[in-house]
Amino acid sequence: MDFIISQGNMVLILGWAAHKTAALNANMIEAHCDAQKLELDLFTYPRNDVVQRFQLPGDNSCLGFLAVISGVSGDLDHISISHSQTLFSMSKLNFKQANNVGEVLSHVPIRQEEAKKFVENYGISLAGSNSSSSLIIRNRDKDVEKIKGILQGVDIAKVGALETLHAEALPEIHRIWKAKQSKNNNRELKVFGEVIEVPKVSVIIPLYGRYDFMQHQLANFAADPFMAAVEVIYVLDDPALQREVLITAHGLFKTFRYPFKLILSERNRGFAGANNLGVEFATSEHLLLLNSDILPKQNAWLEVYLEQFASLEDAGIMGATLIYEDETVQHAGMEFREDSHYPGIWMNHHPFKGVPVGLVPLDDVYQTPITTGACMLMTTKLYRELEGFDSMYVLGDFEDSDLCLKVIDRGYKVYVSGKIKLYHLERLSQDLVDSGDWKFKLTLANGAYQANKWRNLIQELSA
Repeated sequence: MDFIISQGNMVLILGWAAHKTAALNANMIEAHCDAQKLELDLFTYPRNDVVQRFQLPGDNSCLGFLAVISGVSGDLDHISISHSQTLFSMSKLNFKQANNVGEVLSHVPIRQEEAKKFVENYGISLAGSNSSSSLIIRNRDKDVEKIKGILQGVDIAKVGALETLHAEALPEIHRIWKAKQSKNNNRELKVFGEVIEVPKVSVIIPLYGRYDFMQHQLANFAADPFMAAVEVIYVLDDPALQREVLITAHGLFKTFRYPFKLILSERNRGFAGANNLGVEFATSEHLLLLNSDILPKQNAWLEVYLEQFASLEDAGIMGATLIYEDETVQHAGMEFREDSHYPGIWMNHHPFKGVPVGLVPLDDVYQTPITTGACMLMTTKLYRELEGFDSMYVLGDFEDSDLCLKVIDRGYKVYVSGKIKLYHLERLSQDLVDSGDWKFKLTLANGAYQANKWRNLIQELSA
């Protein structure tokens, strides 16, 4: 594959296919997403240079192609191209991401006008850039692949599987992850608008994949008078999207004239690392950790939220009541619940989840054992003293409960505001990384890490 570009749910590819001994034709080439066959159409032409380079038996052993694949969404790692009963995974092929369709067409060596009409028949704009937020092209992470390989070798159905995870798999996973965290600490700060000298609160919002939520949040913040005194810091934890996000950020500032900061990380740090990086740039005494897919219901919510937090002398962290768009509860505090299938692992359980919020008797402020990292209000000083989120929870899971346990261990309490209700489009801000059961095994491994670290305190809170 030479060039690739996406528009909407379509992908345009320029490349070639060859066979060392057999003839090829366009009907032999297919596209697949996991086990599902995708709609593929080809514009083909000879590639004599490839025939000569690999000394193929004849011109019909190779064909150049311009391919349109329809119905694609999400990460390209799941896409494969096949011919002659052989699959070629996109994750293992080298290609350049084109800036526009014209760049791709300029590399078609012959019949360019026909190639242009072929592309236009699919409604693909010749000037269109790769601005689709639903399709993200990334190189496969070698460290994650190593971790996946370790976990795929663990049979969690066997007796003693948790002990194997904790004693054998987890140390090796942590060794890989710790080495990854030490690589490339480069970051760049971009400031849009005037810096707020003494902000009332610094809001840290990590971005991964779905950066389009910025538009909805900034539209809301710009319409709220109290937010004029708030420092908003976005952290892009997705280097593959730097160009798109920078263009979007400039456009959003011109549209809403709401000031914000954007931190560009040169590597993927994960949820914990992205928040920790954002806090390095925070200048307020108060800190709000917020997911990008959380949207306020009304103005002045943050002013009331801060007042509630300030009224509690023993508050270490205060969460908010998070609801789905259908007004049912997504989060109203969390509690530890021991997994019945894997005793010794405590999962973070959400009481009242899915219940209409009007049917749940919530106090204006109520104490909870733990709260979600999707929305956490605390002092910047305490966060830094506790060294923030523990980044050794690999690819997410349990960082929020771990931070709550740090706070409780320090002598503070965890609260949730029943008065502040925010919409949470749960998990739409993340990429779930991959299919298969290795991610579930990783959750168990992270759970084993938390249990080993905090067993006595978790048992006390559970009781």
